Amino acid sequence: MPPVISLIGKPDCGKTTLLEKLIPELKSRGYRVGTIKHHVHEFTMDHEGKDTWRHKKAGAGVVALSSPTGLGVIRDTDHDSQVAELTARYFYDVDLVITEGYKHLNLPKIEVFRSAIHQTPLANRDQTWIAMVSDIKIDAALPHFLPADVIGVADFLIDHFILAQLKPEATLLVDGQVIPLNSFVETFIRQSVLGMISSLKGCRDPKEITITIRNDQTGKN
Repeated sequence: MPPVISLIGKPDCGKTTLLEKLIPELKSRGYRVGTIKHHVHEFTMDHEGKDTWRHKKAGAGVVALSSPTGLGVIRDTDHDSQVAELTARYFYDVDLVITEGYKHLNLPKIEVFRSAIHQTPLANRDQTWIAMVSDIKIDAALPHFLPADVIGVADFLIDHFILAQLKPEATLLVDGQVIPLNSFVETFIRQSVLGMISSLKGCRDPKEITITIRNDQTGKN
């Protein structure tokens, strides 16, 4: 999976503004970036009255909007999906995932702080904090970047996460959980699948393969 880092901070501290500048900076250097926004309230994304909204309102459990330039999916869930599950399922082809939120998870964190808005940064800082982006110096032990230093933040992420991450060529997801694979198992699965499907019609020189196996003994879908 790609590396995941989280932008955290108090409300209106500039997390989204930094992200808006950071994404094009990394993209201009040839890197693919994915983002996850954590929302603790009831999920709403589609606009009332739109066709997809009407499909969902009618009771569809999964609604997809597909076009030649993009794909959007709205799906019912019975749990708050874990970052590892989301990353493995939807972000396997990016170089870095940046989340906004998740300050309580064990993820590498960059805190964004504005002294003009808040008197103090977040409390209970621990070893998962990897840097601060703020208009004043907060912690001498952490790398510090001014809010305008997007290039510096991008350099930091590339050096410490993107270039340091050796991405496996095969990943395994079982019931939404990422299963760690050592080098032997990863190579065995990848080569076995490639060998079995390489002679099938339409499967020559595949760039990406997705296999889903249903093992529900109850007979339900």
